[in-house]
Amino acid sequence: MLASFCACAARNVVFLNNPSPQDVKDIAHYRVKSTGKPFFSDLVLFAANINGSTPNTPVLYYNTEMSTILNQNIDAVRQLQNNGIKVQISYLGNHQNAGWSCNMTSRTATRLANAMVADVIKYGLDGISVDDEYSTCSGSASSFYAVLKAIRAHPYFGGKTLSKALWSDSQYFRSPYNAANQLTEGYEMTYAGSVGYLAPYVGYGMAKSSLFLGISPEFSSASQARSIAQSVANGGYQGVMIWAPNAFLDRTAAAQYYTEIVKAQAGATESVEYMP
Repeated sequence: MLASFCACAARNVVFLNNPSPQDVKDIAHYRVKSTGKPFFSDLVLFAANINGSTPNTPVLYYNTEMSTILNQNIDAVRQLQNNGIKVQISYLGNHQNAGWSCNMTSRTATRLANAMVADVIKYGLDGISVDDEYSTCSGSASSFYAVLKAIRAHPYFGGKTLSKALWSDSQYFRSPYNAANQLTEGYEMTYAGSVGYLAPYVGYGMAKSSLFLGISPEFSSASQARSIAQSVANGGYQGVMIWAPNAFLDRTAAAQYYTEIVKAQAGATESVEYMP
C-alpha cells in the first residue's frame, strides 16, 4: 500500500496527455523521499472531447486512450484515489462546431453540464477541468458561464473540483459572467515560466491558493523548473502544474525533474524518487 498524500504546503497537479493505464498508475509512485508521500495531489486525464455539428448539439466523446482507462482500467484511477490523489477529466473542443464557449441556449448549456457531471459520477472521478480550445465556435462569455454555473449547481457535483486551463481568456473573467465565481482552481498554461501570468487571475477574484503555474518539460529544463517553482512559492501561490511528462520524460528523468521542484517547495535536501 502506498502512503497518503504529501503533507508539504504546496500542491502539484499533473496533466497526462492521452495516457496509458501504466502512465496513470505511475503517478502514485513518485514520492517525496523524506516522507514517502506522493509528490502530486491531483491528476488531470487529458482529454475527452466536446463534439457537435452545431453549438446546440454537443456530444461528449472519449477517444481510445480515455475509453481504455475509464472502461477497462478504472482500477488505475482508484489506486491514485486510494492514496489521496484526486483525478479530474478534461473536456476539450475537437475542431467541430460545439464547445464550452459556443453561443448555445441556456437549455443546451445545462444539458452539456449535466452530461459531464453524469459521467464524472459514473466513473467515480473527482472533478472536471475546462479546456476551451479547438472548437470552431467560441467567444460567448454568457454561454461559457452558464455551463460552469450549471456544473457547480448540480446536486451531485458538491465537493468536486472545477478547474480551468488559463491563458488569453480575460473576456471570460468580466462581470456579469466572471468565471472566477464558479471555478475552484486554475492552471495557467502559457509555459513562459513567469509567475506574473497568475497575477491577473487574482485581480479577477481567484484566490492565490487556487492558482497553479504550468511547467512543460518540453520548454523548461529541470533547473529552470526549480527556479519557476521557487517564484511560485515566493509569490504565495498554491503550486505548479506539469504538462504531459509522460510524453517527454522517462521514470528516471521524471523523478529528477520533480526533485528540482520539491527542492524549491520544501527545502534543498528534499528529493523525489520513483518508489514501486
